[in-house]
Amino acid sequence: TMLENVTLRTAVEFAIATEQLGAEVYEKLARRFADQQELREVFGTLARDETAHEREFRALLERLPQEQPLAYEQQQYLRAMSISEVFADGDGLRRDLDGIKGRDDALERVLRLEKHTLAYYQAMKDLLGPSEALDAIIAAEKRHVVQVMQYLITSEKIKAL
Repeated sequence: TMLENVTLRTAVEFAIATEQLGAEVYEKLARRFADQQELREVFGTLARDETAHEREFRALLERLPQEQPLAYEQQQYLRAMSISEVFADGDGLRRDLDGIKGRDDALERVLRLEKHTLAYYQAMKDLLGPSEALDAIIAAEKRHVVQVMQYLITSEKIKAL
């Protein structure tokens, strides 16, 4: 799904759906890699963070004015940022978990999801204006990207040996 009728409210609702997807995917990955402690912990932590972000976005939604019209350019920008193979194929991401070919494949997919999510939230920030809640979520998503990348790099090094 991508944003159809774009308002600040629908933009935040889309973020809530994104966090739900992330939490679900990460919980499944934690179970899938239950026998590898490091990975299980990484995915478990990511799942908990996404669940917390979902709550924060719900709180943010409650504080938003009922309907804030966005300029056409703003609507188009947010719509463009919400279109990615990750979001468009969210169900595919759920389905594809069975097709994941091990540690690196899982981490690469997670990195892609986190990067797209981060880019979308940055776009939201442009339109939402100052928001401590959104800033905190963006900071956490940046940490996710770095953390997942570090795990990928570690395995690249191991492969290179």
